[in-house]
Amino acid sequence: MIANKHSVSNHNIHNQNLLSLSYGKIKRKDISSDKGLLPASFDTYQIVKDGVIVMRFTDLQNDQKSLRVGLAKEEGIISPAYVCISMKDTTKSAFLYQELHYYDAVLKQFYKMGDGMRQTLSYTDIEAMPLAIPNPREQQDIVDFYDELDSYITKCETKLFKTRTMKQSLLQKMFA
Repeated sequence: MIANKHSVSNHNIHNQNLLSLSYGKIKRKDISSDKGLLPASFDTYQIVKDGVIVMRFTDLQNDQKSLRVGLAKEEGIISPAYVCISMKDTTKSAFLYQELHYYDAVLKQFYKMGDGMRQTLSYTDIEAMPLAIPNPREQQDIVDFYDELDSYITKCETKLFKTRTMKQSLLQKMFA
């Protein structure tokens, strides 16, 4: 086993940095917002820190579009409905995240697992998955490559958004 189930309760700590897993990204949410389902207390939430992998394993059959694996980049609290794992040894959590993301996004492996009417997974299901763990140098090279690729994609998305905004503005000026 290269990772451990991570569970640190927010009870009596009251961390206020609310995080959520959304389509494969860990995003910060406004803890004072009244939108969405809100708990009576955030005491039951779990505290995650940079490098903790967050996974959602509920309702697989009803939501086959969401990516279910994210990597925390900051400390915060997250719903106890998520399964969190942290590294046990020197294996880099960023590499493990990339491998689990591959199982999720490319192979759609999680949808083939689990059972029951609401088709859910557990930490035990993930523990049993075969993983290929290369040496630390190769892990770092893979993580660096995907970080660069993510950065490039973000730049392209930003450029696309700006271009669409410019097009919209020009259309409004032309036909106003």
